Amino acid sequence: MSENKEGKRLKFLHCSDIHLDTPYVGMTPEKSDERRRTLRSTFMRMMEFVRERGVDYVLISGDLFDTQYATNTTAEILIREFKSCPTTKFIIAPGRCDRYDENPIYLSGRLPDNCYVFERDTLSRFYFGEDRVTVYGWAFVGERIDESPLYDNRVDDGSQINIVCGYADLDGDISAGLCPISSADLKGFGADYYALGSRHAKTEFIKSGGSMYSYSGSLECTGFDEPDLGGVKLLNIDYNDGELAIDGKHISFGRLQFVTETIDITGVEVNNEITNRISRMISSKRYGSDTALRVELVGSVDPRFVMPRHLESDAFGLYYFSVIDKTLPLFNTEHFKRDMSVAGEIYRRLLPILTGEDEQERLIAARAFRVALAALEGREIDL
Repeated sequence: MSENKEGKRLKFLHCSDIHLDTPYVGMTPEKSDERRRTLRSTFMRMMEFVRERGVDYVLISGDLFDTQYATNTTAEILIREFKSCPTTKFIIAPGRCDRYDENPIYLSGRLPDNCYVFERDTLSRFYFGEDRVTVYGWAFVGERIDESPLYDNRVDDGSQINIVCGYADLDGDISAGLCPISSADLKGFGADYYALGSRHAKTEFIKSGGSMYSYSGSLECTGFDEPDLGGVKLLNIDYNDGELAIDGKHISFGRLQFVTETIDITGVEVNNEITNRISRMISSKRYGSDTALRVELVGSVDPRFVMPRHLESDAFGLYYFSVIDKTLPLFNTEHFKRDMSVAGEIYRRLLPILTGEDEQERLIAARAFRVALAALEGREIDL
């Protein structure tokens, strides 16, 4: 940590990747609208926490909202909530989805005086003399930042509390345009804490030389591919026996969890048994209205097995429910190896793929065999 710092204890809240008004793909329009409202509610719970705990600084390191979809309602909520915390300073580093250029909320002049928004894609700073705090950061003003804003730079005054707030890809792909910064940049710059955004999965607080950094992750989980409950980082910065100390913890405000479960239905012939297995799993895991559940059905089934058509219509008391069929038509199929008909020939040609290593190819081959068999037997083809 930097040396020779004095002052009162300060509370910092670090958040990022909130994505207010983001469209939730893969859900019905009604559920998507509901998710957007839920996310706004989560944001307001966070702001209530800021007010109740007397947070001094809120660091928003990118993607506060999705500019393309942002509504005037969202702008009004942001302005109202920021104004409700007049003693809190909000430092915003626009990211790739809420970039500064042509941004109607950032450029409107409607944000209150306690909001500080970075405007350039090069390093800049806000200095708060009453607390001896300097917050460094940058903004996306286009789709890319290709060079590290921290490279070959150093904090102005090591005796202050120095914070970096920015949307950046630490030690990532330097060609991706996501503002690549390196671990060497962090060590060389010399800040006390790096509040990073761009990754929806949170990290622990990680020490790097005399500094500390973390990704806060999304405020709330965004879907099955990112099932973390999300949240924020809360930091208390003060002296401990004459040295600057940072005490940090992760806090979650999200209430909705996205979960993927796998159920093996090898040999199942009765559709009711699938429903029963799903029900038992949901009961044993105590999933309820705060759970979006995706069930992947795996295993070997009869090639003529048909997934229950209305299985997803039973929500099982969940917030959201869906089923993905990953079964393979390999149960009771030994006779196809000797079958000299067209069905047997198709099976033998597809068998190496059905038993191969590539999951996507296995599922395509399974679909092909089921459709071919249905067509040959004159059965309805379930598309």
